[in-house]
Amino acid sequence: MKKNNKFLSFIKRYPFILACSIIIPPLITTGQYLISSNFEIFHNDYYTGERLDIDDSKFELTGIKKIGKVSQTSSNYSYQGAACYKDKYVVVLDGLEAIQIYNSYNMKLLHHINGDFNRDWHCNQAFFGDSYYKMSDEYPLFYISMEHKNIHSTIAFRIYSRGGTYNIEEVQTIKLAFDKEEDTIYYPNSYYDFDEGLIYYGGYTENNYMRSDSNKLKYYVFSMPFYKEEYFELHTSEALESFELASETATQGGFISNSHLYQTFSFGSKTDPLRAPVMRIVDLKNKTIIKEYKNLGEQFGVYAEFEHLAINDQGKMISLGNPLDIYEFEYKAD
Repeated sequence: MKKNNKFLSFIKRYPFILACSIIIPPLITTGQYLISSNFEIFHNDYYTGERLDIDDSKFELTGIKKIGKVSQTSSNYSYQGAACYKDKYVVVLDGLEAIQIYNSYNMKLLHHINGDFNRDWHCNQAFFGDSYYKMSDEYPLFYISMEHKNIHSTIAFRIYSRGGTYNIEEVQTIKLAFDKEEDTIYYPNSYYDFDEGLIYYGGYTENNYMRSDSNKLKYYVFSMPFYKEEYFELHTSEALESFELASETATQGGFISNSHLYQTFSFGSKTDPLRAPVMRIVDLKNKTIIKEYKNLGEQFGVYAEFEHLAINDQGKMISLGNPLDIYEFEYKAD
């Protein structure tokens, strides 16, 4: 009887052990997945983001080559932001007309998902978060930054399949709120630092997106909001920090790896150097530009408007040059 009392006392003190003894036997843990007794697969971790596993200080862009085209399925609008999730390349059409998912190895279109068109949603930048909305979801949450002079929001979407059909569901709006007139930045894009759990908002200090000595790029840094809150405001007065850098014309998309922001700019003009395509690498720890390729067209013979940068799990750096061509940015680090 004393032994039973001790056992009951132990369980009351440490109830999670009893819970584990009930839950764990039907589940087998395999790396990042849990496999149930009826062979359903669930995520058991967080996504760690697009990774450039090289020494950033030795990064050198060596070429740009065309590797495919996006599909124009039922589209009258331009392609904008994109991000990679492992071997998938996920592209957003302007106004959220649709999301398309490609195999990033061969650029084969896998899924075309119709969205709800909103003329004010420019969808200029996109990234995956580190959390899965449901354990059974194939993809982590997909965040789309609107880059609009009036709509300063990043919206999180769940990508899920039901009966073999892929769908998207809006689950969170993150709004950048300016507490003072001087805090305002124009055409802001957001980027996520997986290592630090930080969201960066970057935009122009003047009411235009053209490069000039006076028009700076200003960045605000915040802790990433918990994804279960449907609406969240990030106030500039509560930013963890802010900093300014020299501007380039027309911010496009990018990704953060090892606290370095890789980003493209411009409209891809062949004749106007102010609008020529640019790639920049920013050291976010030291708030400095460590690499900048000022005219990608002259260097590599490609004058496209590079809408974004994304990197897959094989280290392939991908960008879409509007209107339809997909390019690989070749690089080395030795």
